[in-house]
Amino acid sequence: MDIRLIVLIFAAFVLGLTFFYLIGKYSYSLFGLYESRVINNVEHKLRLSFISASPRFLLLSSLLLTCFLSLIGFIFLGPVGAVLGILMGLSAPWVYQFIYRKQRLNKFVYQLPDALASLAAAMRAGGSLNKGIEMLAQRQPAPLSQEFGLIVAENRVGRDLEDSLRDMGKRLNCPELDLLTTAIVIARGVGGNLADTLDSLADTLREKAQVEGKIKALTAMGRMQGWVISLLPVGVGAVLFSLEPEKMSVLFTEVWGWAVLGVMSCMMALAIWLIYKIVNIDV
Repeated sequence: MDIRLIVLIFAAFVLGLTFFYLIGKYSYSLFGLYESRVINNVEHKLRLSFISASPRFLLLSSLLLTCFLSLIGFIFLGPVGAVLGILMGLSAPWVYQFIYRKQRLNKFVYQLPDALASLAAAMRAGGSLNKGIEMLAQRQPAPLSQEFGLIVAENRVGRDLEDSLRDMGKRLNCPELDLLTTAIVIARGVGGNLADTLDSLADTLREKAQVEGKIKALTAMGRMQGWVISLLPVGVGAVLFSLEPEKMSVLFTEVWGWAVLGVMSCMMALAIWLIYKIVNIDV
């Protein structure tokens, strides 16, 4: 056998081993980085929302979803669809926890006025503030009962009520809880009728919710326009890519094509940001 052929086979073997070694090493590092930065963060935020999910389960679910979406994207859109599927699958855990926490916060804010009214009634009947909060933890539905139940548990082990309320406000990122904490601190510090204060706060939150509902109804068209602006170019591009893959592939293989995509992405992001600022009005 020719010595050059032997050398080429040996070199190819060594290069192959080196390639697979580097792939295994860096892919393991990337998976570790993804698990530590994304999965563990999502697991922590879900645990704060009283959902127990194993990081390994979240990682496995995310990888399976990534494989499925990348396969579907490759079948219909080719390499571009595969890349989009990978991005969507890897970001799915973060998107899920964000949507779930947002919905949970909205439900909590919706329950809060009635809970404050019940707390004020319990205090007028002769109960203490701690007993009223314990009653809320027992009788109110989730998520309000979960959050106030945690306050009751912390209070039983000696933690101050004001500190527990502040931590709950930080955990939920809820301005309404800041108002409640401030009202309780002032009433306990300088005196006053806390029951009347809670009733006034409950009425204020109800009026605030009504105003926010009217604003949301009036700005519904603007939000829909934002969704259309966001999804229409992507949908049209996907259809054109499936019909004329050779012509559309120039956008992803030439320098000027990347420049065009960059300018389009910046303009779309600016339009979406402007619509978001217009339709989201703080009350």
